[in-house]
Amino acid sequence: MTDRRFAAVVFDMDGVLVDGEPLHFRAVNRLLAAEGRSLSLEEYKPFMGTKAGWRQMVEAFGLSLSPEEYRDRYNALILEEYRQNAQPLPGAVELVRQLRAVDMPVALASSSAAEWVEACLERIGLTEAFDVVVTGSDVHRGKPDPEIYLLAAERLGVPASACLALEDAPAGIEAARRAGMTVWAVLTPYTEGLDLGAPDRVLRSLRDIHLADIVGVAA
Repeated sequence: MTDRRFAAVVFDMDGVLVDGEPLHFRAVNRLLAAEGRSLSLEEYKPFMGTKAGWRQMVEAFGLSLSPEEYRDRYNALILEEYRQNAQPLPGAVELVRQLRAVDMPVALASSSAAEWVEACLERIGLTEAFDVVVTGSDVHRGKPDPEIYLLAAERLGVPASACLALEDAPAGIEAARRAGMTVWAVLTPYTEGLDLGAPDRVLRSLRDIHLADIVGVAA
């Protein structure tokens, strides 16, 4: 009988499972084009992965509409992007399927709205792959608050401290760490160069993960 290194694996969605940030970046700039401006990638990076993004952008750039108005328009655009353009990141689908094959519980913890997550998982063929899916629609406080990760662990029925979280953005890494999880960060062009905080491991890609790294072989 072997003891597994982790009791469960919790995935973020954008930047871990799917190449989502280009979709968000494009949707943001489609909206801002109506005001005759756009954000560079460097300007956009600080707003990634937070529920307060539009409020912060309105304040930072003096935009003309309210955060709520931008958010409503953006929601429709990003749902369209997920349905039509979401693509899995290298190694993502394979890793999820490998974990399922060895009966490792897997969860998804994404700050995105439930309908975005549903559209994305359908697009990449992982609709039935996760034991637990927690979205921004399920929580009151977004990342970097640990609520979403604590809820994922609770629904999995395992201690948060026994979970591995796979994240890409600073807010998500902080959320998982505050929940007590081990955190491995996956670098993307949208997060490279940012202060990622203190992940336990930094990966260039999910392809860098070997199944034994997660399942463990200790007797």
